[in-house]
Amino acid sequence: MKSLVTLLLILVPTFLFAAMPFTRSPVWQSTETGVYSTGLVWQDADRDGYLDMFVSNGNDMASAIEYIYQNNAGTIPTTHTWGSSAGDYSGHCAVGDINADGYPEYFVSNHIRDDWGATESKMFLNNGGIFGTIPSWTTGDTLHSFACELGDVDGDGDLDIAFTAGEGYGHVAERQRIYFNNDGTIGALPGWQSHDASYMLDLSWADFDNDGDLDLAFCGDEGHVWLYRNTNYTLDTLPSWQSADVNPGNTLAWGDMDGDGWLDLAVADNNQTGGNGRFKVYQNNGGLLTTSPVWQSATGGYGSSVCWYDFDRDGDNDLATGRWWNVVAIYENVGGVLTTAPVWQSSTSTVIEEIRMCDVDRDGVESYRTARAGNGYKKAFYVDKYPMHSLDSLLADGTKLTLAQYCYDLNSGWASLATAPLDSVILFYQYSDKQDLAVVNWDGANLIFADTLTHTPTHYVKGDADGSGAVDISDVVFLISYIFSGGSAPNPLFLGDADCSGSIDISDAVYLISYIFSGGAAPC
Repeated sequence: MKSLVTLLLILVPTFLFAAMPFTRSPVWQSTETGVYSTGLVWQDADRDGYLDMFVSNGNDMASAIEYIYQNNAGTIPTTHTWGSSAGDYSGHCAVGDINADGYPEYFVSNHIRDDWGATESKMFLNNGGIFGTIPSWTTGDTLHSFACELGDVDGDGDLDIAFTAGEGYGHVAERQRIYFNNDGTIGALPGWQSHDASYMLDLSWADFDNDGDLDLAFCGDEGHVWLYRNTNYTLDTLPSWQSADVNPGNTLAWGDMDGDGWLDLAVADNNQTGGNGRFKVYQNNGGLLTTSPVWQSATGGYGSSVCWYDFDRDGDNDLATGRWWNVVAIYENVGGVLTTAPVWQSSTSTVIEEIRMCDVDRDGVESYRTARAGNGYKKAFYVDKYPMHSLDSLLADGTKLTLAQYCYDLNSGWASLATAPLDSVILFYQYSDKQDLAVVNWDGANLIFADTLTHTPTHYVKGDADGSGAVDISDVVFLISYIFSGGSAPNPLFLGDADCSGSIDISDAVYLISYIFSGGAAPC
């Protein structure tokens, strides 16, 4: 019996860590030291089709410059390829296209000055794929901000920027705030502030009640999780919901745990200043969040990151988590409920600050489309699978939208339109089921863990009219035969709509010829 028990104990870790298809040791590490990396976002800075790595640095430990690691055809360099000219004590960051030119801007939340006083947060402008090293925008007021996130609060189709505010260690309470985007220009002063002052550390936009506008959740040292409801594209200044349990929260993320089409809210609690420090999920029941968590991890600690993703490709969202001086851990979703103990852990232990997913080398990226019904009010729509690799185009009521008519967030999977469609919206996007797990760390190298499964194409390639699996001259011939000679139709039909005009005609054949032979834009 003793030998059998020993054998089982030996085998358990093998079964445990085989549950998720990721390397336990990192396949990539950064080489910089002493910068206290905190924020991480993946975005395509130069529009080459590969996502670049944006990392904000400093935390409350040292003044450090911000980084971008430019993705070179699937390879991330071990040292940054762009850095800001001056350092800051930066928390997290946000990246998105502010002025509808197709190139994303880079925002950072700055937490303190050298004397721990309030300071300005900043934005770096992207000029055709090249970032200036000096910020082009700063907040006109000062605040202690640890996190920021872009969202379209007023439903005008452009990205506004929300910041957390307050400093918990020194008990400096401040109002949370949003700076509005007016035709590509961010206002210097907040256009929205919360009624109450507090000490918040993270925030996240989501249409939690599925009414077509974006609501905003906060967590922090105050202990409660707060949710501000958006009504008629105006955000309440008092929270419409707050958690009943009081535990200091460090990070939160929205994701559909139980597959019912309503976003649930995951939070990483941190027991440095009190509480139990567990990971937890508040369930969304038809637009009503439970005030107490329906799920909690079995253990507590210095929780610092949560990230939803279908890690095992079984069709539901699992939860990756991180703590300070600890491992990356994944809790598996089994039948709409997470395991209370992790089924996978990294072999490395670090001071984890943020976890984000990205297919670094694009070896799992495919084209998808999501169709949603419009009602004349809803402006925010989600794709079926995210984080997205790219959002290529939108059709609203049969008309292709320009970049000035919508905005989006790759990580959260939503697009927000300036005009609510009456009938329908179709979102054309790219997604990978083979995304790598990236981590930024306060105490050392930033890390990437690779997905080890082989990608088997399961979806359609836009522009592949003949269904061969590739876009080439045969697709042009196929389309011409269909349009002019009564040849077979593309199956499904939308594969032939290369320019996303909403119909298939000779312009699609011309579009493909330009793409194949002249370096024109890829099918949308």
